[in-house]
Amino acid sequence: MIENFGTLGLFLIIAIGFPILLIGIPFILKYVGVVPRKPGSVKNDTYECGMKPFKEAWVQFNFHYYTFAILFVALDIMSVFLFPWAANFARNGTPQVIGLVAVVVFVLILVVGFVYAWRKKALEWK
Repeated sequence: MIENFGTLGLFLIIAIGFPILLIGIPFILKYVGVVPRKPGSVKNDTYECGMKPFKEAWVQFNFHYYTFAILFVALDIMSVFLFPWAANFARNGTPQVIGLVAVVVFVLILVVGFVYAWRKKALEWK
């Protein structure tokens, strides 16, 4: 019985130790002296693909990209939740009513948000 938990214990050690190691390496390198500590104008300068930047870093960004990205993520998450539900809908030959109600509420919330964005004309590209 205990030998069955050996693999689980090994995975737990790796799962806890790996992030601690990745977070700890920069701190160790900083205090050992590998990371240089002398800031200068060249080190603080902006670097763009091997060239000096020729424009200002602050540019106006069209917020419509953000709106479409959020809608894409919401619809993508909806598909991620709907596919497993649809595959498991008629388990044992009978549909699950509680699962159906939960998915209908989930889809209604997303449809209300989509209709709101549509009415506010957030989906129109100007």
